[in-house]
Amino acid sequence: KAVLEPAMQGRDMIGRARTGTGKTLAFGIPILDKIIKYNAKHGVGRNPLALVLAPTRELARQVEKEFHEATTSLETLVVYGGTPINQQMYTLQRGVDVVVGTPGRIIDLCKRGALNLSEVQFVVLDEADQMLAVGFDEDVEIILMKLPEKRQSMMFSATMPSWIRELTRKYLKNPLTVDLVGDSDQKLADGITLYSYQADSYNKASVVGPLITEYAKGGKCIVFTQTKRDADRLANAMRSKYNCEALHGDISQNQRERTLLGFRDGRFNVLVATDVAARGLDVPNVDLVIHYELPTTSEIFVHRSGRTGRAGKKGSAILIHAEDKLRAVKGIERDVGSKFQEIPRIPVSSQDSFGDMGSFGSSYGSRGGFGSYGSRNGSSGSSGYGRPSGSGYGSGGPTFGRSGGYGSSSGGYGESGSGRFGGGGYSSPSRSGDSGGSGFGRSGGFGTSSPNRSSNNYSSTGSTGGFGSNRYGGSGSSPFGDFGNSSGKGSF
Repeated sequence: KAVLEPAMQGRDMIGRARTGTGKTLAFGIPILDKIIKYNAKHGVGRNPLALVLAPTRELARQVEKEFHEATTSLETLVVYGGTPINQQMYTLQRGVDVVVGTPGRIIDLCKRGALNLSEVQFVVLDEADQMLAVGFDEDVEIILMKLPEKRQSMMFSATMPSWIRELTRKYLKNPLTVDLVGDSDQKLADGITLYSYQADSYNKASVVGPLITEYAKGGKCIVFTQTKRDADRLANAMRSKYNCEALHGDISQNQRERTLLGFRDGRFNVLVATDVAARGLDVPNVDLVIHYELPTTSEIFVHRSGRTGRAGKKGSAILIHAEDKLRAVKGIERDVGSKFQEIPRIPVSSQDSFGDMGSFGSSYGSRGGFGSYGSRNGSSGSSGYGRPSGSGYGSGGPTFGRSGGYGSSSGGYGESGSGRFGGGGYSSPSRSGDSGGSGFGRSGGFGTSSPNRSSNNYSSTGSTGGFGSNRYGGSGSSPFGDFGNSSGKGSF
């Protein structure tokens, strides 16, 4: 209501609101209502009347989806990088009422003459502080300078850094400030309970599973990591026990969208993500957020934790930290205005352990582990980390997570060169599929392909040995033991 009424009155506004409070419709409904009335009076035009800027593709898609669902009488379009620009240009040529997008793609469309901003009457900056965080500050100002003087401008942000205050001074006219947070108030929604857990870096992977079991209670969970590599490694380690996928910036846009759709639809319930998924991502009914590493700022903690407890629902956020980070934890408590409840030390069994993320295979190597349980002698079996064939979300066959893989459109799993995570191995000269080479790295690839393999039958006779089995031969250089082959001789 605090946002809706001044938006209906046509006031410029800067709104400070907790993440997950449903502000999209609060500014969206007045804009859509006014455009419908304008079109009824003046006729439908080609150029957009409203422009919404978002820092990430995911937030842009979410905002456009809410606008589209709110009315069927207006044309809305979402634009962002990583997708073909020609289709967006074609849609703009046909005419749209509302454009939602990331600043980079909007500038690109303007330069190509496809997007005309001369008739924009409403502009909204959503999650404006994150525009600064991802380096869109200059792009935002370029876009604002292209807009007509006569317009209504609204800006929303969870925090108010100096850049936003300067933006307000330069581009908003006598704006109303709507502060739903306040300096001493908590920055997170009321329904979120905060927990902390102290763990050393070498064993914290082992407690993630028990924490998910205890606090997500079978519901959806997002685990946030600092790096793309950690997201991949943790997701792959957890797949033996959980339906789990990774999400980060190196994954293709199509793959990211399939992953998010699978998570929203409940096809898997654990998402391991970098902060690319934290900014404005609206997934209903996330029960638990786990911060696998200490966030670098309190603002990042707020945005990550705000993925749960949305729209009045309850949720939990758990911060995993080392003993020497207690002062930083106290700092986050002060900044967000909420206290952490400390979780007692969890006894971890070998079944819970994922290892240290560099050698997690050692925990499972003795029992055939993550690979094709039925493929030790060349039979078809299940493929992927203990998952049934075809259960992934890639295209072209069973996938191997989101880092491209094993039949997905982004190529073979072991493509990325030597190192801890896949790659570094080789494939046979006659390799014609896309299973990737077997890896010398810590988790390796998926074995060697047989010389006479001629198709994408991933488990053809004479293909891989048991993934991590010690059945064929002596000691191997990989923590998974010898990969083996169909002849029974140890390889590598």
